[in-house]
Amino acid sequence: MDKHRLPDTPFWVEPESVGEDRLRLSSEESHHLLHVFRAKEGTPFEATDGRGGFFACVLDSVERRAAVGRIVERREDRGELPRPIELLVGMPEWRAVEQIVEHTVPLGVTSIDLVVCERTGRDALGPQRLERLLRVARAALKQSRRSRLPELRSSEGLRNATGCLEPGERFLADPDGKPFEPRAPKSSQGPIHLAVGPPGGFSEEERRFLLDEGFASISMGPSRLTAETACLSLLSLTRSSL
Repeated sequence: MDKHRLPDTPFWVEPESVGEDRLRLSSEESHHLLHVFRAKEGTPFEATDGRGGFFACVLDSVERRAAVGRIVERREDRGELPRPIELLVGMPEWRAVEQIVEHTVPLGVTSIDLVVCERTGRDALGPQRLERLLRVARAALKQSRRSRLPELRSSEGLRNATGCLEPGERFLADPDGKPFEPRAPKSSQGPIHLAVGPPGGFSEEERRFLLDEGFASISMGPSRLTAETACLSLLSLTRSSL
C-alpha cells in the first residue's frame, strides 16, 4: 500500500467506542484496516458511528488487535439530506427486500418499514432477518459515505405502519396517480413519507386507507415496475426535489 493512502470507504465504529479524541474499531473492522489496507501508524482513515458522527482519523496504535484512531476532525451528519425520508414498502420476496435496503440507503432514506399487506403472502420479518438487513444497511451506509444508519422495521399491516409516522408530506406510488411535479422548496423540516405496494400492488382497500391518511398518489410512468424499482424511482424523484 502507498504510504498513508486513504481507504476507499469509512469504517464502522460503535458509538460507545468513540471518545473525546480517540476511537476504537471492532476486531472485524480493525482486521480490514490493518490487513486488507495494511495500515501503519499514521495512516489516515475515516469512520462513522451511524448516529450522525463522521470522523477523520489517523491510526494511533493497535491494542489487543483493535485499531485505535486519533480523531483529527469531526463532521456531523455528513452525506445526509436536508429532510428525513421514510419509506413504507409492501413486503416483496426476500431477495427484493435485500435489494431495497441495499439501494435505498445510499439514496438517503432514513427509515424503511417492510409492511405485511393483503398481497404480501408472508409474515412480518423476525429479529434474525432484521439483523441481516441491518448488516446490509450498514455496508450501504459505508459505501455511500453517509453518517446516519436508517431504522429498519417490519409492521403487521398499514394501520400499524402509519401509526408510527409523524406529520409530514406523504406520497404513494400509484398507477392511477398524477405525474410527479417538483415542489417549491419549503421551510418545513418535517419528514417525507413514501409508500410503495408489494408485488401486485396495494389492494383497493389499502389504497383508500393510504389516501385517507393523507398520501398523495404519484404515477411512476406508463410501464409496470417491480416493488424495488418503484422504491428507487419514487425516492429519486423526492430526493431531487429537496
